[in-house]
Amino acid sequence: MKIAFINPPYFPRFSRESRSPGVAKSGTLYYPMFLSYAAGTAEADGNEILLLDAPAMCLSKEAVLENLKEFKPGLIVCLTSTPSIINDLQFVKIAKEALQKPIALMGTHATAEPLETLNSEPALDFCIIGEADYTIRNLIRHLRGDGAENLADIAGLAWRKNGSTDFQPQGQKIQNLTELPWVSKVYHKHLYNCYKKYFYGANLNPLVVILAGRGCPYRCTYCVLPQTMNGHVYRKREPQDVVNELEFIKENFKELGEVFFEDDTFTADKENVKAICEEILKRNLKITWSCNARADVPLDLLLLMKQAGCREMCVGFESASADVLNGIRKGLKQSGAIPFMLNAKKAKIFVHGCFMVGNLGDTKETLEDTLKYAKELSPNTAQFYPIMAYPGTVAYKEAIESGALSSKDYSQWLDKDGHHRTTISRPGLSSQDLVDFCDRARREFYLRPKYLIKQSVLAIFNSGERKRLIRGFGTFYKHLFRKHGEVN
Repeated sequence: MKIAFINPPYFPRFSRESRSPGVAKSGTLYYPMFLSYAAGTAEADGNEILLLDAPAMCLSKEAVLENLKEFKPGLIVCLTSTPSIINDLQFVKIAKEALQKPIALMGTHATAEPLETLNSEPALDFCIIGEADYTIRNLIRHLRGDGAENLADIAGLAWRKNGSTDFQPQGQKIQNLTELPWVSKVYHKHLYNCYKKYFYGANLNPLVVILAGRGCPYRCTYCVLPQTMNGHVYRKREPQDVVNELEFIKENFKELGEVFFEDDTFTADKENVKAICEEILKRNLKITWSCNARADVPLDLLLLMKQAGCREMCVGFESASADVLNGIRKGLKQSGAIPFMLNAKKAKIFVHGCFMVGNLGDTKETLEDTLKYAKELSPNTAQFYPIMAYPGTVAYKEAIESGALSSKDYSQWLDKDGHHRTTISRPGLSSQDLVDFCDRARREFYLRPKYLIKQSVLAIFNSGERKRLIRGFGTFYKHLFRKHGEVN
């Protein structure tokens, strides 16, 4: 059976699979990673696959439709997100009119609001709830006639039938992730022509993004992926399988800058991190990699990670306020983050720090404290962003119950250029105040003389970092003095 997997057109460089979907001011463009994992699983089950990433391939709606007409799929699977859902449902409508084939949506929004999504667009046939890999495979088998006889027998599926909608909750999470096809092989086969388009502002590019595991044991109220798709148990691939994939990437992706482990929290299981690092060293594999981490990694493990090729960790510090951190269930304190940063610098691993404003308990004073805290921590790079409360999260429920959510109109999640704007306000802080603060914090952090001197020295003595800095600054500078948050 022919199956088309589509990351639909929207704003240029729009990233649906970002934790905060939108157009990043750094120029970042995410891989459609979970869409690609699902496509690889369907392909491994004997289906013919078309995988199109419209934002990376610069494809218009018309161009995507032409590709679909030529391919003639039996099922179309589209990726979606909360900020793009209105656009994506419009694409579903025109795709159904053009092809008259069943269409499914997958992603965080389809998981959180499956029936609302189905009821919003009559042309939509299915929503995938939770991990998509096996649910889509089982739906395809049903459509082929060699799987479940009834849609109600497919866990994690919402469907439309006879004018009504229904759903089957997602079943058990995939336990043996080593069984899944390597996503890097899917990229190489279907997306290699645009491989250099994918870009993380803080990383060495071009890069390849993979998973060593899924799920996160922590309970941060705002983080959408663990609360919708991945769950709160960290499920891991075998370390040997992870390193096998790293070897494949090094051999097959030319001019590779680094590999990024996009696990919700790669360092959640420190023994597993140690095993992966030891396997890399055992094979004498020379490869640069980075990861999402938590500010609790001890020095001995940081030193081992550095020895095994770790260049950078993306770490959520979020706030300087203990009350705010408790309110978002971060489970970390300043007292732990400060020695972590000192240890990261001892290990010579860069840190990309994330700071979020507009959380429950935030005030003008806590925002200023957070900016001061960011400067004191002085990570290599930093991002400041307003709280984006997505359906399916505790933060979204809290925002509704407290009256902090100003609108349920999903078109309000982005500004007129596709950049983040929050729909959250707090006492004494409007949603625009939060966006304006982030713009100012970004300027104050990056334009410090001490920071500029440090980065200039880094650029002079490190050619790889020099390329990153030149590209990143060229993209980022355009936004340093612009006002953001305005909607059409």
